[in-house]
Amino acid sequence: MSMLDEPGVVLGVASLVLGEGAERRHAELVVRAGVDAGAAALDTARAYASVEDDAVGERLAVVAEERRPGIPIITKAGHYRLGTASWDADGSAARLRRDAERSVEVLGGPPALLLLHRADQVDDAVASVRALDELRRDGLALRIGVSNASVEMLEQLEGVAELDAVENRLGLGVDPFAEYRYCRERGIDFFAYAPFGGPRAAPLATRVPRVAALAAASGVSVHRLALAAMLDAVPGCWPVIGPRRIESAVDSIRARAHVVDDALRTAFADDLASRGVPLQG
Repeated sequence: MSMLDEPGVVLGVASLVLGEGAERRHAELVVRAGVDAGAAALDTARAYASVEDDAVGERLAVVAEERRPGIPIITKAGHYRLGTASWDADGSAARLRRDAERSVEVLGGPPALLLLHRADQVDDAVASVRALDELRRDGLALRIGVSNASVEMLEQLEGVAELDAVENRLGLGVDPFAEYRYCRERGIDFFAYAPFGGPRAAPLATRVPRVAALAAASGVSVHRLALAAMLDAVPGCWPVIGPRRIESAVDSIRARAHVVDDALRTAFADDLASRGVPLQG
């Protein structure tokens, strides 16, 4: 059964913690605005920490919960901050349990979803997922899954434990839909982080020019229109945005209420196909 009842946009807090010049008060304002705008869930991680505070990101999840009690919280384990500009991954059972217990302590209860953060960097993903399954049985998480996992890894994990969700990067016009399709076929929730491609990607409007033209004609941001089209065309997928500004958070989250017509559907599909990453494989 899906963690979320309906399509929507998830508010991620990584950039609010790790971005240059990140400031706690501003981050809280963005989170509150995003929650008020209707964020479907809040996405954080143990790794979203400062050198002084190992739980900055999860404390923002507490802010979201205070603003809207019951909002689903996604957090991640097995990846942690070492210093000012260094992180490490550890998927051992001991590390995952330590991280999960700390998350429960900060959040005040088990998260709705606990993910193995860097599945691509752990020594033994199979052992890590078994450990997550035990944490779920012990009540330290309501659901479990993996993040940053290839189709090949997901195939290796079949039968190890029931995965409730996968969170991978899925930049529109940049990344293929292979992992999403794998999850869709098996009824696994898919969370797509960096839907706008991330800081190193070309501007979104250059990657979805047909959608951008419709956005300009209607006076709506290309980001909101692209997310609306994504929610319509990619069922079982929840985009995870990482805004730094209140205005960006609210604008993107409101994509869930935008009416998608055939012109937008066609423009979105044609833009992705022209980039060599069509919706259908």
